[in-house]
Amino acid sequence: MPSKRRIALLHYTAPPVIGGVEAVLARQARHLTQLGYAVRVIAGVVELDLPGVEAVVIPPMYGGHPEIAPLQAALVEGRLPADFPRWRERLRAALSEALHGVDVAILHNVCTMDKNLALSAALYDLVREEPRRWIGWHHDAVILRTEAPRFPGEPWELLFRPWPVVHITVSEARREALAAAWGIPPDRIHVISNGVDLGDFFRWTPLTRSLVEQLGLMGADVILLTPVRITRRKNLEAALAVLRVLRDRTSWDARLVITGPPGPHNPANRAYLEELRRLRASWGLERAAHFLYELVEEGLPEEAVADFYTLADAVLLTSREEGFGLPVLEAGLARLPVFAYALPPLEELGGADVFLFPEAEGPEALAAAIARFLEADPIARLRRRVRRQFAWIPLLRTRLVPLIEGEEPG
Repeated sequence: MPSKRRIALLHYTAPPVIGGVEAVLARQARHLTQLGYAVRVIAGVVELDLPGVEAVVIPPMYGGHPEIAPLQAALVEGRLPADFPRWRERLRAALSEALHGVDVAILHNVCTMDKNLALSAALYDLVREEPRRWIGWHHDAVILRTEAPRFPGEPWELLFRPWPVVHITVSEARREALAAAWGIPPDRIHVISNGVDLGDFFRWTPLTRSLVEQLGLMGADVILLTPVRITRRKNLEAALAVLRVLRDRTSWDARLVITGPPGPHNPANRAYLEELRRLRASWGLERAAHFLYELVEEGLPEEAVADFYTLADAVLLTSREEGFGLPVLEAGLARLPVFAYALPPLEELGGADVFLFPEAEGPEALAAAIARFLEADPIARLRRRVRRQFAWIPLLRTRLVPLIEGEEPG
């Protein structure tokens, strides 16, 4: 766990204002609290209902606020009003008070953009005066806009030189451009991309979020979904065998998620679950094969099962007998490939659009087909890469936390 450092996130505005940086800031605030930090959001407009996140409103941080808008309008035209020093000091004092007790301040865009030049000047003063870890997160930069006018002196020149902060930008291309414009080595600028929150994007239930976190599924290379109850006719030992072969023949951290509980109408199903657990242990798959029944004995509600279709890379069905095969239809709606032992109902439902193999070919055939498809299909590759590299929690944990803690990212 990280130290309990206190972090402030600063921007001109925060939600409910709609904008790309505002959305990023809100997600960073939420996920940094989940990583153990105390988070304070400081902005000209901010209303956040996030557990553990403190909101501080300083209205003139928003360049469109009526009090400061005339000053900002003059500054963007290259005119320096007589009241600029007063606003610079007023904002510096307000920000100093708002940052009291903060160990790390993350400044979103205010070091490089001209949306509120008095704010930028005030923060520049604080960066030089107050000892804390300052991080500038540069989503955009006026210095890279060829059409932007460049006026001499402060505050304008503050946006055209690197501040004495830890620099972060959002892409390798932006790093190269900023480094060239500032005349500094590119390795002085860190790259942390924007992330995605799968739970938000797919509207996962709180239960799904909790299960995904407990099982560490965001870090998995491949997730196979078997959305069935635990009964002997589902032949789940074969699904475990497919997982074992797939892990043995690739370098992937492949996982298997079996969503259902033991079937309720046959007491022997619980004994079957114990057999599967012993088999899982003997093959060393305790951390790779997940019976969700072990975490949710009452079984997953339908909406949570649907959530796992949005997380998985493929549906795996190894039944010896099926009357219908609803997971084939659900997989089609979720745009997931289906790999299964060939049974008449599955052939009838899926036809040539699912991957069916005779059971006699064994788990090797299914595992090989899964590997070939996931390696060859560009949509599958992108899906896996987004989940592993761009989900917010692993992104912040591996890239931002080291910078917060004064280390270099791995």
